Amino acid sequence: MPDTDESNRIMSKHLLTVSEVFGPTLQGEGISQGKPASFIRTALCNLDCKWCDTPFTWDWTGKNGYAYSKALETRRLPTDTIADMVDKHCKCVVISGGEPMIQQTSLLQLVRTLRDRGHVVEIETNGTQIPNPEWLALAVEYSDLGVQFNVSPKLWHSGVEWDTAINIDALTAYKHLGAVFKFVVKQPHCIHQIEYLANLAGLEADTIWLMPEGRTALEVTENLQWVFDECVRHNWNLTPRLHVLAYNDKRGI
Repeated sequence: MPDTDESNRIMSKHLLTVSEVFGPTLQGEGISQGKPASFIRTALCNLDCKWCDTPFTWDWTGKNGYAYSKALETRRLPTDTIADMVDKHCKCVVISGGEPMIQQTSLLQLVRTLRDRGHVVEIETNGTQIPNPEWLALAVEYSDLGVQFNVSPKLWHSGVEWDTAINIDALTAYKHLGAVFKFVVKQPHCIHQIEYLANLAGLEADTIWLMPEGRTALEVTENLQWVFDECVRHNWNLTPRLHVLAYNDKRGI
């Protein structure tokens, strides 16, 4: 008979803690904005940004104004079950959070399952976790990027200490995996931080995207003009938040 403890250990690698699965909808941000997509939102996060728009994935103490129930907001499911929940007619699957990359082992299994079923996959990450070598192997296995990493380093206005929010080694590793870098900006002084980070990590201008912070259409559009101008000045890319412009902060969009 197989060893029960060993079997449970192996099975646990194929479980992922998630908050919600929804779609089809449209990708509202970044390199694939406006394209049809399904979303898998993982639960749990290693950061606690003060303007986080998904605190229900991690805020069990009320830091951001409301204490969510971990028992109600999270589910630990087999990766095959999660893949079954995705709209099979929607080619693109976006895995967001929370912070997906704190569950790398299970995440890799989920991505392989989705790829084998014909989906393309994007992972949205804060860029603090160094990707393990299997992500490069995945790219070789599927003869393309394997997965599109959309990395969003958190700047000072997030309220997270710089040494916690920024990992240059991780950003460099994501760069070598073909990532794009999406910066949430709130004030013009954010531009100096982005310039500094881009220089440290060697980020190319065409991989940098700026996105105005905001949970409502008004908040996004209020800052759109100066962000537009900075993108033109630096030869960067601009992304609004299409889902916010359409529905404000409604969940499941």
